[in-house]
Amino acid sequence: MGLLQKITDSDFYRQWVQRRATGPLRAYYDIPATHPDTLIRNIEFVALDLETTGLDPKKDEIVSIGFVIIRQLEVDFSSCEHLLVRPQKELSESSVIVHRIFDSDVEKAPDIEIALAHILPILAGRVLIAHHAPIELGFLGQACKRYFGAPLHIPTVDTLVLALRDLYRQGQPIKPGALKLESQRHIHNLPPYRVHNALSDAIAASGLFLAQIAKRDPKGELELRRVLR
Repeated sequence: MGLLQKITDSDFYRQWVQRRATGPLRAYYDIPATHPDTLIRNIEFVALDLETTGLDPKKDEIVSIGFVIIRQLEVDFSSCEHLLVRPQKELSESSVIVHRIFDSDVEKAPDIEIALAHILPILAGRVLIAHHAPIELGFLGQACKRYFGAPLHIPTVDTLVLALRDLYRQGQPIKPGALKLESQRHIHNLPPYRVHNALSDAIAASGLFLAQIAKRDPKGELELRRVLR
């Protein structure tokens, strides 16, 4: 973990951000974050994935959000949600090819401000799970800053980082594509899934996370700090 990451993950930084936040983000910060010493089996996680128009949070936009909650190390499929989000600009052909979401699909969808107001209470007090979390954190953080005055600060487990730690610990070289979500699921004997759909990607990440935890500690007695990115 680099110095910048240590600063942004600190309680001091969270308090500083909280003072700047408005609206639903301020209400989000009113609920304390999960303490790093909490045992994993006692934590509620939110596995989340985004589909976007590109990879730059400063100029690209979110077009869909998918998430599912994990309770007591089990996926609560009744909590699954898939939200379409209306971007401000027309969708480019290159992004449509990837996520298969068309302008007609999002024409009557809520904008990102309304979508954030819906998901922030769900994220509050929970721990985020994502595969290559800088994408989700970057887009959600940029949107929160734009509409609610401050970035999003949330304890996060990155399943890609856990996979990377496994490879380092085993002394294995990193082969091309080895860290992709579908590749890691195959390594853990998990079934294939539909890629580039926010909800199916979120469910896939939740399954990978549980497999990674089971490999480390089947009883879930690890402390959260042991798996944070």
